[in-house]
Formats: sequence, structure tokens, C-alpha cells
Amino acid sequence: MFLKRFVFVNWGNIPSLEFELGPVNLFSGGNGSGKTTAADAIQTVMTAAHENLFQFNPGQDETSQRGRGGKRVRTLASYVLGCDDGSYARLDPSDGYLAAVFHPTSGETAEPFTAVVCMRAWLDQSGPVSVARQEELSFLILPTEQLSLADFVGEAEGNRFLVPIEQLYNRLIQSFGRANVERYDTKKQYLRRLYGALRGRPDAVSEQEAVAAARAFSRFMAYKPVQSINRFVADEILERKDLGEAIRSISAQLKTIYAMERDAASLVESIQVLEQARAHSQGYIETWVELNLLDYTLAQHEYLERQRDYLAAKQEQTRQREALANTETAIIEMGQRRTSVHDRLVALEAKRLGIDALRQKDELDRARQEQERLLVEQGKTLLIENRQLEDNIRSTRAIVEILGATRGVAELETEALAGKILRHGRGDELDLGNLLQKDLTNDLSALEATLDDARALQHLHDEWRQHWFTGEGPSRRDRLASQVHDLARQQEQAGSQRRQKAAEIERLTSERVSYPAYVERALEAVGSQCPSADPRVLCDHVEVKDPDWQAAIEGYLGGARFSILVDAQHEAEAIRIVRAMPGRDNRARIIQGEKAAEDARRVDLHADSIVNALDFSHAVARHYLAASYGTVLQVDSAETLRRTRRGLTKDGMASGNYSLWRCDLPDSELVFGVAARQRALQAKQSELERIEADWGQVGERLVAAQSLLKAVDGLLALRYADTLGTMLKTHRELQRLEGLLAQMSLGEHEDLERELLALKQEEATLAKQEAELHQTVGNIQRRLEESDRRCKSLSDQQELNRERVEIREGELEAIAASRSGLDSRALLDQADRQAAEISPPIAQNQRREIENQLHSRERRMSEAIAGHNQRCRPGDGIVYQGFDGSYDQRLFGAICALQQRIDRVFNVLKNNILVEKHDKLKQLKASFNSAFVSHLCHAIYQSIDEGRRQIELLNKELQHHRFGSDRETFRFDSAWIPEYRDYAKFFEDLVQNPQFGDDVDLFEAKLSKRSRSVLERLMSMLLDEDEQRAFRELDRIADYRNYHRYEIYKEVEGKPPIPLSEYGTGSGGQLETPAYIIRAAAITSAFRFAEGGNHLRMVLVDEAFSKMDETRSREVIGYLTESLGLQLVFIMPTSKCGPFLDLISNEFVFAKCPSERPRGELNTRVLVDRKQCNRERICDLWAQHRRTIYHQAELDFMDEVLG
Repeated sequence: MFLKRFVFVNWGNIPSLEFELGPVNLFSGGNGSGKTTAADAIQTVMTAAHENLFQFNPGQDETSQRGRGGKRVRTLASYVLGCDDGSYARLDPSDGYLAAVFHPTSGETAEPFTAVVCMRAWLDQSGPVSVARQEELSFLILPTEQLSLADFVGEAEGNRFLVPIEQLYNRLIQSFGRANVERYDTKKQYLRRLYGALRGRPDAVSEQEAVAAARAFSRFMAYKPVQSINRFVADEILERKDLGEAIRSISAQLKTIYAMERDAASLVESIQVLEQARAHSQGYIETWVELNLLDYTLAQHEYLERQRDYLAAKQEQTRQREALANTETAIIEMGQRRTSVHDRLVALEAKRLGIDALRQKDELDRARQEQERLLVEQGKTLLIENRQLEDNIRSTRAIVEILGATRGVAELETEALAGKILRHGRGDELDLGNLLQKDLTNDLSALEATLDDARALQHLHDEWRQHWFTGEGPSRRDRLASQVHDLARQQEQAGSQRRQKAAEIERLTSERVSYPAYVERALEAVGSQCPSADPRVLCDHVEVKDPDWQAAIEGYLGGARFSILVDAQHEAEAIRIVRAMPGRDNRARIIQGEKAAEDARRVDLHADSIVNALDFSHAVARHYLAASYGTVLQVDSAETLRRTRRGLTKDGMASGNYSLWRCDLPDSELVFGVAARQRALQAKQSELERIEADWGQVGERLVAAQSLLKAVDGLLALRYADTLGTMLKTHRELQRLEGLLAQMSLGEHEDLERELLALKQEEATLAKQEAELHQTVGNIQRRLEESDRRCKSLSDQQELNRERVEIREGELEAIAASRSGLDSRALLDQADRQAAEISPPIAQNQRREIENQLHSRERRMSEAIAGHNQRCRPGDGIVYQGFDGSYDQRLFGAICALQQRIDRVFNVLKNNILVEKHDKLKQLKASFNSAFVSHLCHAIYQSIDEGRRQIELLNKELQHHRFGSDRETFRFDSAWIPEYRDYAKFFEDLVQNPQFGDDVDLFEAKLSKRSRSVLERLMSMLLDEDEQRAFRELDRIADYRNYHRYEIYKEVEGKPPIPLSEYGTGSGGQLETPAYIIRAAAITSAFRFAEGGNHLRMVLVDEAFSKMDETRSREVIGYLTESLGLQLVFIMPTSKCGPFLDLISNEFVFAKCPSERPRGELNTRVLVDRKQCNRERICDLWAQHRRTIYHQAELDFMDEVLG
């Protein structure tokens, strides 16, 4: 494609006009006349003035677009405002247009098109120096259309006007149709479409191809002195690959990875510190339990010891009482013996005196004394019977009161009998005082009358007792005892439910869930046998967002809520532990966390999945529920539910396995989340109130039944009348004996001296022995009193010991209620067994050691928490203010609560944040692997390979072109630079090694020692804190052009190749010539001459052929236009363009001259003379002129020779 027409509108000081260009075009004129301004316009269209692709006024060797050294540079805005030596021709905001019309050449099939650059600029005069500011820049491509000046400059009423930018687009659409006007707001989009159109394509080319073509065009425009062949090839021939953004991205990724690894390491440290704190708190709790258990054991031991002392004292008391009884028996026997001796003495005295009646009197006296003794004993019995009578009356009164308070229990017969007892069975008519003493008048009629009343009283009481203790089948008393037993059993059951419910409420109050018993035991087994498994229950780490769905979701999950979470590496060990548990305790589930995570990643959760209705504090919990229940959907109605494979409604209806069922739960069984536990707590408190009410009612009934049974058991059989009858008989016998004694008369008798003396001596001896026995009784009584006092003291002490034991027992039960997994009954049984064998001194030493351990664990726990708080995030801090100098139950409760907070933070850090960071780290490493290997290593490796191929293609292109009379050819060569060889080898190893796929971690990959060293150097630079220095070094390594030292060889037939880097004998023009040849080969490569049939075939040269002579310049022009078929636009001062006029087809002569009237700040204007040359006529004129010169030279020579 040739540039057929170029339109200037408000560009520099060039008039608004259009150039028609031919195959060879010359811009000529004096210095500063505007030649380069026109060339910059063409360059602007071809490069879009994209940064690093263009360079205005390139003919000046020192010029750059960076404005180095304080120099002003030309800009789009300065060109639009007509800047010349710091002054501006257009002072108001102005629009400018550049339009290039491209036309296919012979053999090309592309359609003509027009490329337009639209600009608006304004002059900023706020500072000391006026500065041109660009306001707007846009680009247009018009396929198949060829614009002219008239499309940008309108005419109305004889006046010309410039079409504004905001109107141009719509005006062109009106003229050519929307399909033929393409607008682009960015430079790269425009360049891609421009070079696509130049290739004859209806779409855009790649950004890389467009940028390469634009850069090649701009570089060819100006000749720069070749200072170094190596840099010439690297900078002018090879295309630079900008990997700066990739390097920055990779560096940022690597720094993020290292920062996350540091964060993860810090998290791991915090987790380890928390684990230590948790272990210390658990150790404190276990030590506290051990201390309380030891205190209970010591209290129980003290109680048992004192009980043994008490029993020994009671045995001693019994022995003393037996000794007293034996002594008293001995005294009685001694008295009887003494009485016998005395009787014999009396008998002898009577015999001696010869009184027979005395013996009879003595016998009657003894009979009377016996009757009196019997009467005393019978009186005692009567008193006992009277007390029993009173007891029966009190029991009857109690029975009546209890039956009256307990409705529906009393029978009519019972009420009647009880009433008779209370009215007639109290024995008020019996005068016990008269019954217990002998009637002085010997009138027994009153006694006989009392006996009849006593018999009626006894019969009444016997009937009342038989009412309770006899009957067909079980007696009323037996039925009452059975009722007491049943009520006691009911109370025990209610008490057990009450204690269990209270323990559940205690757990909920302390934000813990009551697990099923088999789960509790499984947790205890796994935790004790494999502590590193960190067993947890699923329900503790799930919360339902909407309370209305709570019961339904938990009901659907059912027993799965109590599945156990363990670390992945301990799952197999955990299930083996559970499997080995006895009975039904091996029902607990162990979650396959790792497998669940793999499957969860493959599950695409529906928006209505119940998993989306849950919050999680444990990553494995989310994975498990997503993999297992992710397909369960929340639906609105039963109608929708019946068509849902797995679904759930808010009111607790569910579907699954092609069936429908109800699945809601009562509030008391909810366990997911704080709100659920609060609802469960309220429900359980209500249940506890109901249970306590039932327990209280059963207790009241039990107390009443027990009191009634006690009162009934207090009804004993009376022998009141029987005893009174016996007493009456005794009175009659006593009356008879007293009558006989009264009728006897006694005489005087003599005593036998000798027998009387012996008996008197024996009686004296017996009296002495009896006195000694009485003294012994006194001693025994004193010892018995001491024993009684000791028994009472020990009994009182045992009451205190019993209270201490009960207090210790209550403390242990309170601890067990607040800690799951503690069986207070088992602990107490164990302590009871140990209490019998414990040694108090050893136990006291052990207690001191336990207290020291307690202090040590509390101190270490406090230090661990302080260490955690120093390194943790603000939200993960743990407040601990429990210790106030006393190691008591309050501190224990505080540490139990603290352990829950530690466990909560530990779980969040380990099973949530750390897992998330590891996942992100894994993703980042995978992304880094991909970016580092693909975006950097592949890019550098491919760039090195592409650079090699580009050199080979240029060599292939150059080998067909011979230049000059010497038939010169040129070729490229390169050699590795040792410093970069290791980097290239490293990149080659990574690219060609099949192990570097998606699953291979670059940080852990197996590399050779040399490649590992290179990788470490690269990583060190990517992580360097001095980013500028590191990026400069990385940019140097990433630039594939630095990996070789390049050379260009000039080859002449018959001569060895000459390296141009050593071409010191050639002239400047000789070095400039191959530069143009090589640049020409490079630009044909960039324009893709080897691909397709349509290409840009136009080049622009500023200050052309400055060091070449006329012959070489003509040869270069011929090479570009004839050999390569390029359209040439070159710039040359008027003084130097004469020898080339026969080669050009179009000439544009620029001239700056004074203006009749000022143009803004300028007093000059530029004129352009456009010429179309007749090359044949010009060649003839040059030939004729040449002949004339030659002829004149011959004449002058002959004149000089002859003259």
C-alpha cells in the first residue's frame, strides 16, 4: 500500500492543503522551512504519536522526546497551535487534522482507505512561558473511502470554516455511512486497526505486530550514527520486548507470597502459643480437679479414721457397760449369798430360841417381798404400755392430719376408726396413780372396774392396728410401703432428669453444647489417645443465618450435626479409636475432611442451597456440608418440594431419596450457633421448671407417704389390759400374804452359839467382799463416763467431718457439671477406695506439689496469653484478668471460661484463617508458577528464540541482495555472552522440563545446582527492597538482546568476510550504506513482506544520505525503490537535492517567508510548491547538461594544454 494523498489541517505552519504523492517523493527547502514538520505529520499518522514509538524532528542527532538538558521538544499540541521558535500562530483553542489516504499498488488486492488523526489543543499562558496543552485526541479509520481537504474544511456563503472535532464524526457518517467510519479513542486500538487495514484485513492485527511495524517505520525515518554494531543490531534491528509489567507483577506476587508465608508462619506461632496456653489451661483444670479430689480423699480419710476411733470408743463403752453389768450381777449374787447366810443365821437363832413360827413368818415375808417386787415390775410395764398408748394416740393424730391434708387417700372405715381412737381410746378414765399403789382399804373393786375399761381400750387399739397390718392380700401398711417405694423411685428419676437438665443448662450458659453420650465418650477417647487430632464437634462451628430456618435445617441434618472433626492426617487413627470402643459408644462419625474438601471444590452450589444459609468457623465444616448437603435446596412450599430432589421448607418438611418427611426439631434440641443455643437454653429452662415442679410434687407426696408410713409403723399392739389384770392378781396375792402375817404369833427361843458365831463370821466376810464390789462399780462408772464423753466428742467431730466430706463432694460434683467428660461418681468411688489406704503425710506433700503445679500452670498460661496478645491481630486478643492472688473456685471458673475463649480463637486461627491463607497461598504459588514460568521465563526464552529466528530471516532476506559495484552482501552473526548463558540455560530448563505443570511447586522443584543458584538470584532480586535497582537488573536480564554480542559481516566475492565492528578503514558513507541496507531488511520484516500480498510499502527518510556520496546515495535509493519496491519519501536541503531530481516523481518545496500581516505571534508564513516531475524529460536535460559540461571541460583542458 502506497501513501496516495496526505491532508494537512492546522499542522505547524503548513497551509491547510493536501499532498498527492508518487513512488519517489522529495521534501526540499531551506533550513527551518517546514520539511520535517510535514514528515512529522506522516510519522504521527503512522505511529499515533505513541510513547516510545515516535520522535519528532528526528534529523537532529541530539533530539529526543524526553526534552533532556532543558530543551523544548515538539509535541502534537505545539504543532496544532503552529509553534515556531517558542511563538505560536494560533493563540485560541484550535482543532487540527491529519489524514492519510492509502492506495493499493500493482498486484495488491486491498481496498483504499483513509486514516485520520483528530487533535485539539489550547495555549496555557498561566506561567512565564506559554505552553501548548493537548485537550483531545481521537482517531478514525474509513475503509474503502478516500478523504480530501474538503471533508475537513467546509464553505458557507463564500467563507471557509474548519469542521469542529465534535461534528466531524457525525458529518463523516452522514457522508459515508456508519459502517464506513470507525472511531478509536486509544492509540493502540488505532495502530492495530491501521496496520490491519494496511495488510488488507477487515480486522485489527495483534498489538505486538502493530507496535513493531510502527517502531520500524519511525526508526527508518532518521539516520543515527552507528556508534556500535552490537548496539545497532540490538536497538535498531531487534525489537525490544517490554517485560517490565510482568516483572513488577511477578515481584508483587512473590512479595505477597512471602508476606503471606510470614503471616502464615506468624499465625502458626500464634496457634502454637495458643496451643500451649490451651494445654496449660487444661493442665490447670486437671490439676484443680486432682487437688479437689485429693482434698476429698483426705477429708474422707479423716472421716474414716475418726469413725474407727468412734467405733473403738463405742466398743470400749460397751465393754465398760458389760463390766458394770457383770459387777452389778456379782453384787446381786453376793447379796443373795449374804442373805442366805443371814437367813441361816436367823434360822439358827430361831432354832436356838425354839421358835417354829419365825420360820413361817420369814417365808411369808419373802413371799410378800416377791409379790411387791412383781408389782413394781408390773408397774414399770404398765408405764411402758401407757407410753405406747400415748404414742399410738400421737400416731393416730398424725395419720388423721396426713389423711386430711392428702385428698383422695383416706377411706371411710379408716376415718371412722381413727375418730373412735381419738374420742375413746385415750384412756383418760384410767387413774394410773391408783393402779400403781396398793389400796389401803384392800378394796379391789375399783381396780376390777378399771380393768374392764382397760380391756375395752385395748380392744379398740388392737382393732385400729389390725386395720393397717392385716387383711386379705397385701395389707394397707404394705400397700403404703409400696407406694412410698414407688414415689421414692419417681423422685429419684425426676431428680436425675433435673440434674441432667441443670447440667445441660450449665453447659449452654457457658456457651457449650450438650452432646449425645456416645459423642462425649468418643471425644474423650480420641482426645486422650490422639491429642494432636484436635477433635471437635461439627455443631460448634456452624450457625444458621436466618432463625426461621433453624429448626428445619438442623432437623434435616439430624445426627450428622454431632459428627467429629479431626486433623486430616489423624482421620484413620481416630476412626480406629472409635471402632475399638465397647458397646454402642462406637457409633460416632469421623468426618473425611480432606476428601470432603476435594469434593466440595467440584460442587457448584445453587443460590438456594442450605449451605448458603449457614456461617462457618471451621473450613472442614463448610467443606463437609457443601459436599454432603450442598444439593439440598430451600424451597417455599410443599408443592415445590414434591418436585425437588433434595429440598427443605421453612416449616420443617423435607424431601430426599424420592420421599417426603417431617424433619423439624424442638427448640431444646437446637445446637447451631449462639442464637440457637439461646433458644435451646430458654426451652431447657422451661423444661427444668416443669421437671422441678413434678419433682417437688413427687417429693411432697413422698414426704406425706413416708410420714404416714412412719405413723402407721408407730402403731404397736397394746397389752394394757393384760398387764393390769396381772397386777390385780398380784394385789390379791399380796393381800392374802399380809393377812397371814397379821394372824401369826411368835414366841421366844434360844440360839445356838457355835453355829451363830460361824455364820456371823461368814456374813462379815461376804459383807466385806460386797463392799469391794461396790468400789469396783464406782471405778467402772467413772471409766464409763469418760468413754461416754469421748464417744460424744467423736460423734460431734464426725458430724463436722461429714460436713467437710459433703462440701468436698459438692465441689467435685460442681466441677463435673461444668466439665464434659468428668464422671463425678467414678471419681468419688475411686477416692473412697484410696481414702482407706492413703498416708496423710505423703498426701500432704503430694498436695503441696499439686499446688505448686497449679501455680506454675497458671503463670505459664498467663505468659502464653500475653505472648499471643503481643503478636495477634487486634480482634484475636484474649483478655485474662482472672487471677487475684487466690487459687479458688472463682479462678477455676474464670479459667474454664478462658479456655473456651482460647479454643474459639485457636479454632478461628487454625481451622479458618490459616486454612484460608494456605488455600490463597496455594493459589498464589500456582499463579506465581504460571506467571514466572509462562509470562517471564517462557517470554524470555521465546524472545531469545525469536531474536535468533529474526536474524536468520534477515540473513535469508539479505543473501538475495547484492549491492554496489563490488556485489557486496551482508549477514548477521551473534555469540553468547557468558554472563547470560546461565540465565538462558535456566529458562530453557524450565520451559522444556515437563514437570513444571500446574501441580508442581517451583519453590520445591528439583533443579540442577546451577539452575537453583540462578533461581535464588532471581528470587532475591524479585524480593529486593530497593525496587529501582532490582528492576533495573531484572530488566537487563529480561532483555533478550543482551544475551548475545552481535556482529554484521560484509562479504565481497573473492574476499574473506569483514566484520563491520572492525571496519575502521572504510569511509563514513561506507558504514552508512550497510546501515540503510540492514534497516531496509528490518522494515520489510516488520511489515511482514513474507506474509500475504498486501503490505505497507512506504518509508520516510529525514536528512537522508548525509554522509554518502552521490553514487552511493543513488544506489541506496535504487535499492529501496526498485529492488524492494518501496515508496520513498525523503527530506533533503535544496542545496543537496540537485543530483537526485532525475530519480523523483514528486517534489514538495517548502519556503518560509515574511507575512504581510501577523499570524498570532508569528510574522512569517510557510509556502509549499507541489511539483509532479517528468522523469524522462529531466533525465534528458541532465544528460544534455552533462554533455555540455564534459564538452566545456575538454575545451578548457585543450586551451590549457595548447596555451
